[in-house]
Amino acid sequence: MTVEISKIRNVGVVGHGGVGKTSLVEALLFATGAVTRLGRVDDGSTTTDFDPDEIKRKISINTSIAYCDWKGHRINLVDTPGYGDFIADARAGLRVVEAAVVVVDAVAGVQVQTEKVWKFATEFNLPRVVVVNHARVARPTAQGAAGRAPHPSRRGVRLQGLRRPRQDEGRHRRRRQARRGRDSG
Repeated sequence: MTVEISKIRNVGVVGHGGVGKTSLVEALLFATGAVTRLGRVDDGSTTTDFDPDEIKRKISINTSIAYCDWKGHRINLVDTPGYGDFIADARAGLRVVEAAVVVVDAVAGVQVQTEKVWKFATEFNLPRVVVVNHARVARPTAQGAAGRAPHPSRRGVRLQGLRRPRQDEGRHRRRRQARRGRDSG
């Protein structure tokens, strides 16, 4: 498929090690139909972690690129390592993208490498979106990373909270409205 250069987007996926960057990239590739099966880091079957050392360690060591097509656009996803030993690769990856997806663990919140990649994105004047990954939320301590996300007053950033509506959101809205009607009568 030939893609006009104006329809190409380069997006870096960054964050602390082990927060789910590679899994997010894999899910995006699967959801857009770029791959036919959802790879897993634990199985060593992800698209962007293909080096034998990455598969053995279950971490990204190198910056990897994968692409998907979405609504007439080609999206190049730059999956970066998150561990401190490989942070230079994350910085190099951010140098060549137009935007950054900063992945934050829902339990641990903002960690050291998260702050470093945030500074890199600031240095390169990149727009960012923060994804709070709930993939490992099986513990009662997972109250969400909202309280540990980069707070405007502490770090000079402006964040706008968004949430993905549940598929049954309409049903819950109708229940709330019905309850309000009963309570006011």
